[in-house]
Amino acid sequence: MISKKFLNKVSEKDFLSSAKYLGIAIDTEAIIDIEHYVNIESFFLAATYRLNSSRVAEGFLCWLLRYGHLLSPSKIRRLIQSGQHYNRSVLGGFILFIIDHKINFRQWKLLMSYAHKSKEPKPLIEGPRPKNPNIFFMKYNIIVHNYKMDIDKFLIPIATVYKNCSELRNRALFGSVVNSDVASFLKWFPDASPYQIAKETNNHKARVFQIYKNIKLAISI
Repeated sequence: MISKKFLNKVSEKDFLSSAKYLGIAIDTEAIIDIEHYVNIESFFLAATYRLNSSRVAEGFLCWLLRYGHLLSPSKIRRLIQSGQHYNRSVLGGFILFIIDHKINFRQWKLLMSYAHKSKEPKPLIEGPRPKNPNIFFMKYNIIVHNYKMDIDKFLIPIATVYKNCSELRNRALFGSVVNSDVASFLKWFPDASPYQIAKETNNHKARVFQIYKNIKLAISI
């Protein structure tokens, strides 16, 4: 019998597809076309166990620098509490990285209780041990390179991302996490009910029902 904690793990293929769609230049191919809603907080948690190469790892950290302010720590907490799989030690490294770069750092402190130091040192990715590991991840016994964070190299131009990715574009435009998620989900599924949207976007049902009609009307104009 498969353990429940593995039932909600994001596959490597799906994670890499979402990474490209959300703006990480993991290879030389053009931005990928996605045909479904991408939950960016679920993507964040999947990154705690799906960074399988230096390029993907550095690309994701660059992504946090550019788009981390659009993430919702409270929504990430709800996903964790609902049982979404994640690596607790890598999460700790992400949180310290975000706090050090002052990306809405006060909000991220609410996730500290969900991060735990690994009992033994573990590499984030396979390969030679880095001579100068990242100090934030080392505090959680995760060994990873202290990358140079070359945003221009590892991220797709922001204008291209906002043109193709409604999830990030709407977060930037709306400000409100719930409003932007409802608008983004309706782009993919125009006939979705408020209940379905609340369930699939992991937002509070009452709030989705409250704004549903106005958002649907606004995006149909």
